[in-house]
Amino acid sequence: MSFLSNQGLEREFIENASVKLDDAEKLINISRQKNHQKILEIGTFVGVSTAVLGLCLPESKIVCVDADLPVELLNLLCVKQFEIKNKQTHLYFVEKVLKHFEFLTIFTLKRGFFSCGFPNQEDLDKVVNYGINLEDREIIGREVCEEYGPFDLAFLDADHRTEAVKQDLTLLSSYIKPEGTIILHDVGLDYWGQQVRQGVELFLKEHPQKKFNVEGEIGFIS
Repeated sequence: MSFLSNQGLEREFIENASVKLDDAEKLINISRQKNHQKILEIGTFVGVSTAVLGLCLPESKIVCVDADLPVELLNLLCVKQFEIKNKQTHLYFVEKVLKHFEFLTIFTLKRGFFSCGFPNQEDLDKVVNYGINLEDREIIGREVCEEYGPFDLAFLDADHRTEAVKQDLTLLSSYIKPEGTIILHDVGLDYWGQQVRQGVELFLKEHPQKKFNVEGEIGFIS
C-alpha cells in the first residue's frame, strides 16, 4: 500500500477499491489451505490482492485479467470519489508492484473484460466520453481460460453488479478443477455486497452442488 502511495495514488482511494487488511489475511489463509499451482485473478485493479497472492504463493503460476482502465476513470465510475488526476492504467501500477517485490515472472497479465463489458449505459457513456476505445478491451475470459486453465483457485473481484457476477461465475466454473475454490471479494451486507450475493445466488440455483461460505467481506465457492 505504501509503495503505491509513493507512486502517486491516494491511499484512501486504494483502500476503497482494494482488499483491506482483514480480507487479505482471509485470502492468505484460504489460499494456503491447498497446493494451488494455477491461479486466476479477475479484477486486478492496481495490484494489492495480486501482491498478496504472489507473496503467499510464490511457487504458483498466476494469471490476472483486468480491463486496465486509467485510475482517474475508475474513480469517476465509483460511488465514492476522490481527487484523482492520474491517467496511468491499472496494469501499469500492477507491473510496478510485481517488479518491486521481484516476482513478476510468476504472473501473466491480460488486458480485457472477463465475461461481459459494462452492463449499464451510464457507465458506458462515462467511459466513451473519457476517450476510451472499447475495441481495445475485448471480452477475453474464455480465451484466457482455454489457454491457461483449468485453475486450482480463482479470486473474483471485478464488476459487482448481480448479472455480471453471475456471468463471471458461470464462465469461471467450467475452468475450475473439481477440488478448486472460487474466492469472491466484497460479499458484505452493504449495497455492493448484496449485489454480489444475489449474483452468487443466481449461480447456485444452476449449480446446486456448489457450496458458498462467507467470512466477513470474503466469500468462497467450492
